[in-house]
Amino acid sequence: MPDPVIKTIDVPCDQRTAFRIFTEDMDRWWPKDRHSVSGMEGRTAQAVRMEPRAGGAITEIGHDGTRHSWGSVRVWEPFARLSLAWHINRPAAQATRVDVDFAPLASGTRVTLRHHGWEAYGEDAQKVRDAYDAGWVSVFETAFAAACRAEAA
Repeated sequence: MPDPVIKTIDVPCDQRTAFRIFTEDMDRWWPKDRHSVSGMEGRTAQAVRMEPRAGGAITEIGHDGTRHSWGSVRVWEPFARLSLAWHINRPAAQATRVDVDFAPLASGTRVTLRHHGWEAYGEDAQKVRDAYDAGWVSVFETAFAAACRAEAA
């Protein structure tokens, strides 16, 4: 199976703030015009939301008001880590895993995202993994990091 996608960034806000931005402010920073079910259709999603608790849903409100399930929160450990069952536009039984760790630094927080479980995609595993490797650059390394920098400014 393909290797996990691992992305690590240092952000200039404290651990609590970085965790809150990632989870509760997802709608504010997620690039809904490109990285969404609506985005796949050339439209912009109305909203992206994560219910802040173990078992909470991750949902897109599409450009036309349709709700799309993206996954669910498997582990909720404020402000240290969370683990997500991730299955945008796929059945929950075919979910991959996204684990996000928040570690305090003297000048902010180190946030590490690990996306794995590619066997859920069968023959397409490597192709999907490579697409997510590129996608997490614009979503996590760029958009999420920018939201953290804006909050710290």
